[in-house]
Amino acid sequence: MCPQYIAGLTGPGDRKSVQPMAARGGEAGYDQLHHFVAAGIWDSAPLEAALLKEADRLVGGTDAFLVIDDTAMPKKGRHSVGVAPQYASSLGKNANCQTLSRSHWHRARCR
Repeated sequence: MCPQYIAGLTGPGDRKSVQPMAARGGEAGYDQLHHFVAAGIWDSAPLEAALLKEADRLVGGTDAFLVIDDTAMPKKGRHSVGVAPQYASSLGKNANCQTLSRSHWHRARCR
């Protein structure tokens, strides 16, 4: 399911929710793709280890640090993945939103 899900997110089409992605992909049905996204039953440790290794390669060193910042996009409706009432840092309050993450790497001269 992962290759179809990633292809759906990065491929053509404006709507990136599960139903349109399943319809475009054709290999798996909506129920299968939705279960993959909703259940989250895979072991995330190998992915986290690979991400840590890559971040260390890009940013590593005693004078470097990685900042991961969440950005919340206000959303109406409940059909996008991750939309729920939650703290929206951009609004400074709880609201119906979708939280995204972005990372920045910096090299600093620490004295």
